[in-house]
Amino acid sequence: MRRILGKTSIDFQGKRHLAMTFSSIVIFIGLLSLVLHGGPNQSIDFTGGLSMLVRFEAPEGKPHITEAMVRQSLNKINLANSEVKLSRSPEGEDLLIRVKEEGRFRPPEALIRAKLEQLIQTPWQVILDEQLAPEDMPDLSGFSYVAISSESSTDELKEMLATVEINNPQVYRHRTIRGDDIFILAGEGKGTISRLRKLFAEDYGDYSIDVRNINRVGPRIGSELRRDAVLSILFALALIVFYLWWRFELLFGIAAVIALFHDVMITIGIFSLLNIEISLTIIGAFLTLVGYSLNDTIVVFDRIRENLKRYKNKSYAEVINISINATLSRTIITSGTTLTVVLVLFFAGGEVLHSFALALLIGILVGTYSSIYIASPILVEWAARTGKAAGQERSKKVRSEKV
Repeated sequence: MRRILGKTSIDFQGKRHLAMTFSSIVIFIGLLSLVLHGGPNQSIDFTGGLSMLVRFEAPEGKPHITEAMVRQSLNKINLANSEVKLSRSPEGEDLLIRVKEEGRFRPPEALIRAKLEQLIQTPWQVILDEQLAPEDMPDLSGFSYVAISSESSTDELKEMLATVEINNPQVYRHRTIRGDDIFILAGEGKGTISRLRKLFAEDYGDYSIDVRNINRVGPRIGSELRRDAVLSILFALALIVFYLWWRFELLFGIAAVIALFHDVMITIGIFSLLNIEISLTIIGAFLTLVGYSLNDTIVVFDRIRENLKRYKNKSYAEVINISINATLSRTIITSGTTLTVVLVLFFAGGEVLHSFALALLIGILVGTYSSIYIASPILVEWAARTGKAAGQERSKKVRSEKV
């Protein structure tokens, strides 16, 4: 195969300290941004919030409502950072609007629980959704609710619920799967939902507006998703270490994972600096870039192991330089073609794919950089400080087996 660069002899390892210093500065700036922002800007997948599916039927002579038009309207009530997506179904086109509910616009279940703690003196306990009997549940479409066991009477709970800033307060009796009698306290929020309804009535009064569905992601679900997202990334990194330990040596696995942490930290830092929300889709992008960066790193590592047997009289840094130069054309072709597709997604994929494509764009650039200037230099630094070069023991073992 024809090489795109020809034969190169770039001294990558001679610049490793400069590269590591640069990476440290970038990561520090990202961490500082995270501290100043109070952590990453999390979407409602993790913090909880409101999801509303709305269908706008345009009258004759009027344009169809677009995502950009809805975002412009949301900007009037300081909700410009909300997520707006076009949702197609056999019945027609709807707009999915996902909004964070913060401050005085907290979801009804949070307001109800706060009042319970404040006003109800008798013992009470929250009942988990999995304990409820689905067939006996009242129709709570568009409502938020809290299920509790309590010694209070229905009248006492109704009196308490009347003081909560929600619409349509309701108290239901319910029997759980185990047969326990409990209460379900439900209501609609006065904050976000009413603001959105009023906003749509003002901006799109000529349109037929049908709110198809209203759902909320509660804080408990959000915390579980956040935990699962972190665990999925840590689990993936642990498997990578074990694979590289088995495939190469433990130090190769450690170097690769450090490079992957480097990639993810820089990407999160840039997202924090740009104040872009971290959603489950972005977590998926992080896992994708972890796999992409690892692939490039393993190609370099495999060439290092081969060259350790071929260039026995060269220093460890020289062998790694030779290996990186040998794979440089392949790296440029692979990264370049992937980058072309991601750039198309970034510029032409629309608002829905913009953040996802940005995460991949950063990941491809940083991942390619880290396989050359982070993962490989760690091997060189280890050899310089301990006198033991990773991969040499394995290559000796291979030679002895062949003999």
